[in-house]
Amino acid sequence: MTTKRFSAGPASLLNYVLLAILCILTVYPLVYVFMYSVSDAAAAASRNVTVYPIDFTLDNYRSIFVDNRILKALWISVERTVLGSLLHLLVTGLAAYAFSKENLVMRRKLLLFFIVPLYFNGGLLPFYVQIINLGLYNNFLVYILPTAIGIFNMLVMKVFFEQLPRSLEESAKVDGAGEFTVFTRIIVPSSMPVIATVIMFIGVQQWNSWFDGLLFANKADLAPLQTLLYKIIMENQATSMEQMARLANANVSVTPEAIKMTTLILSTVPMLVVYPFLQKYFVKGMMIGAVKG
Repeated sequence: MTTKRFSAGPASLLNYVLLAILCILTVYPLVYVFMYSVSDAAAAASRNVTVYPIDFTLDNYRSIFVDNRILKALWISVERTVLGSLLHLLVTGLAAYAFSKENLVMRRKLLLFFIVPLYFNGGLLPFYVQIINLGLYNNFLVYILPTAIGIFNMLVMKVFFEQLPRSLEESAKVDGAGEFTVFTRIIVPSSMPVIATVIMFIGVQQWNSWFDGLLFANKADLAPLQTLLYKIIMENQATSMEQMARLANANVSVTPEAIKMTTLILSTVPMLVVYPFLQKYFVKGMMIGAVKG
């Protein structure tokens, strides 16, 4: 029985070194923000945080639960991500299933109607006016309805549906199944890779979106977490002093910079937690159409 030994040549060793450096450069900013968030605010402000916390404390995270704005914004972000992703998946999936049928009436013209806006759109001002006319300003639905369908994701799902064996649908229809039954009982269970891919796309988009909250919602209780984080970063010194005073009344010693770092961690961790569970399907879904058999 022979044992193969791994030997790396100079080229392979160089690749490993470069990849290690790239990994460090990618991970370190997140490590820095996390270490700052668990460091004493005054100590972190006076000394440089590196790869370990300075005077470890959880006061910064306690302050998150003191500030009702952050908790409300976190809940808004969770709601828009979950509800927006589910609605997007339903509407986009049904549209993709319809366009995957070659016998769809006016199929080519309808596809062209949907594809053109991918390259040309009316701009921000007409979109803003449309939001006002639809009564979506200062309305939670402004985060969900405009993203109910995504043309790019629809095309990705359409290509995947077209690659599924037609015999599955034909056998189900012989047994008396209708189109909706075929879609829910046959197509959906066979399409988990593309479904996971679309969920990842729209979920990250919904969670990271901040501009719509800044533009279409001036009520504090409608701001998602990313919009609030932007406001915390951009707020002036007077507002920061008011925030510090409010937190000081709760016997919590923090600074605006520490609050910013802690909120940033709070907004990043959920995506880092969810991604490993979808990675297997996500990688497979990204390869849709790459190889034709």
